[in-house]
Amino acid sequence: MSSAEALVRHHVDSFNAGDAEALLTDFTADASWVTGDYSVPGEELREFFQTAMASLTPHLDVVRVVDGGSVVVAEMTEAWTHDGEARQAALVAVFDLVEGRISRAKIYREGSADA
Repeated sequence: MSSAEALVRHHVDSFNAGDAEALLTDFTADASWVTGDYSVPGEELREFFQTAMASLTPHLDVVRVVDGGSVVVAEMTEAWTHDGEARQAALVAVFDLVEGRISRAKIYREGSADA
């Protein structure tokens, strides 16, 4: 396993554990998180992930990681419960890396988190 793939898997494991502090160690100080039209700058990542992890309980499974060196793509499935019903969606995360840390994450998600 490459160091880039290990980073992505650590990131996903930290997310699944609800461990925002461990997850934040994967980012550069000036990193950004982008999903849809929503962008979170580095100085707001801690609050963003702590708030999200306090209220959301999705689980991510890595399907595969494509290591392009400074750009890594992870195909994943996301599972969650909405109104008592189990749901699942595919997502792809594109990670830009700088010196072994995430400088930008762009998430492409199939469907709506509410559906």
